Amino acid sequence: MRSKLVLSIGISGLAFHGLAAPPDPAANEPPEVTLTAPVANAVFQWNSVVPFVIGVSDREDGKTEFEEIAPNEVLLRTAYLPDPSQKDKVLSNLAETDPQALRRMSASNCLTCHTAQTKLIGPSFDLIAGKYPDTPETVASLAKKVVTGSSGVWGNVQMPPHPDLKIEQATEMVAWILRNSSDPNQSFVVGIEGAFKTREKPDNDAGTGIYLLMASYMDHGLKDLPQSAKQGHHTVVLKPAR
Repeated sequence: MRSKLVLSIGISGLAFHGLAAPPDPAANEPPEVTLTAPVANAVFQWNSVVPFVIGVSDREDGKTEFEEIAPNEVLLRTAYLPDPSQKDKVLSNLAETDPQALRRMSASNCLTCHTAQTKLIGPSFDLIAGKYPDTPETVASLAKKVVTGSSGVWGNVQMPPHPDLKIEQATEMVAWILRNSSDPNQSFVVGIEGAFKTREKPDNDAGTGIYLLMASYMDHGLKDLPQSAKQGHHTVVLKPAR
């Protein structure tokens, strides 16, 4: 009887120790993002280039200073506000919106040929948004061209095929471009350092407008738990030169 009792306890103990609690998504801390340049309340000039530097530190992913963070996963979004009273509203929208489609374009080679508002090898996103209407038919047509490639639409420039992208992913990317690239007061740059260009001075500028800069990074989450990914961000306000 004693040997049977010990065996039963042993089996029960093994079963108990074999049950591992699932990881808690909340255990993942958001990354620390710091826009080290330009500094808060720095002065900007109209129609000029502004250098930027972004630092990221994440417990699981690593740090930019050790080259452990992929530069194409760090995003800087810029917004010029003629009316500074809109700052909180715009900041809230930028902080709550995760531009997954933009991050996917950055992870692909899209930003090698395209930028937000400056023609590179291919047309800029604002030119694309100005040329095509935001309709389901147009989005579907352009998404197919992204996957299969196209030529002759923008001169002699040929867009190579992207067979690694699923049509659903290409559709999400095209829809984002058409819906978010027509506002001349908002733009984006990818990377941990680089530069962005301020707009020309508006004719009706009252001298009170500001630039909002938001640097952000979405970490990879806990191991084997991608849904635990969290975003960190840092915002800076720039004021116009007097």
